[in-house]
Amino acid sequence: AYNARLYLDRFFACVYRQTYAGFRIVFVDDCSTDGTAEVADCLARDLGERFVLLKTPNHAGLSAARNVGIDYVADHPTEFLTYLDADDWFEEGYLADMHSAAIVHGTGLVVAGIVRSDGEGRRVLATEMVRCPNHPVRDASSCVDLAYLNPCSYAKLFRFAPISDVRFRDIKRSEDTCYLFEALPHLGSVVFTNRALYHYCVHAGSLSSQAGEAELLSMHRHFADMLPAFACGDRAPYRDLFESQVFIRSSIGGVMRLARMRRQRAADLLRDELAWLDDAMPTWRANPYLSFGKRKGASGKERAVKLCAALYQAHAFGTFIGLYGLFSSVFGREVRW
Repeated sequence: AYNARLYLDRFFACVYRQTYAGFRIVFVDDCSTDGTAEVADCLARDLGERFVLLKTPNHAGLSAARNVGIDYVADHPTEFLTYLDADDWFEEGYLADMHSAAIVHGTGLVVAGIVRSDGEGRRVLATEMVRCPNHPVRDASSCVDLAYLNPCSYAKLFRFAPISDVRFRDIKRSEDTCYLFEALPHLGSVVFTNRALYHYCVHAGSLSSQAGEAELLSMHRHFADMLPAFACGDRAPYRDLFESQVFIRSSIGGVMRLARMRRQRAADLLRDELAWLDDAMPTWRANPYLSFGKRKGASGKERAVKLCAALYQAHAFGTFIGLYGLFSSVFGREVRW
């Protein structure tokens, strides 16, 4: 949490309402200046030993703050780990739903649905991950949905022991993508609840609303650093999935945000992104998750991603940016890239 005082009453109300009580909240305050830590400590007093308050030594950002929490959990082992953002809210059955799925199916990863809304919670922007397989996927590397789903760390329950050494990268954006795909080869299996009990609030100043050249360059640097590791070993089966997520996060999401901010540079931006793709990820053009085929039951998002890949190859992705902007402004909806 960083300067999240305004949202803490709602956050802890959600915590207290959980029907599953076998949890511990490790609350990491990233050097807030609005009294977040003090308010959290007061609101959590009835949780007793189920609440732990940690503070970063200096304002370090999301990845570093989460790593402080992971370090604590590594010294105080748990069976499962999930992430919560202090400015979001979650329904009373949220933890119970994911915990039950993990116990019943014995999977390494549980994925829940998400409702994305504006900061006031008055307008739903998108509902995600509620039409996934309704059975456990024992080999996560074969799970098509992982190529297109939101890789956020919230709305997921991780079996902790296999990933106790995995940490978040110091990346300006898409830290969740890197974390998930460094964890997946160790987790091995996944099950989806297909119930959207986590509510993510998009605020004007939130990380999900920020995008610029520094963020895109940071993604390029870290993605390029990770990609060679997926060429062999236990990560190799996940290469195509990871490449698809890289394309979505950088070449669609990152480029779209930046192009709409820098319209006069859009053509140069698209050309540079295509050059980066061919240099850092030369196999992307043949990636089955980015190429049209005869697979039945493809979701709307899957078809949209493949369309974007085809438009990049035709040097026409700028058309999609314009159409998407028109769609979101007219209908007030978004697809989560």
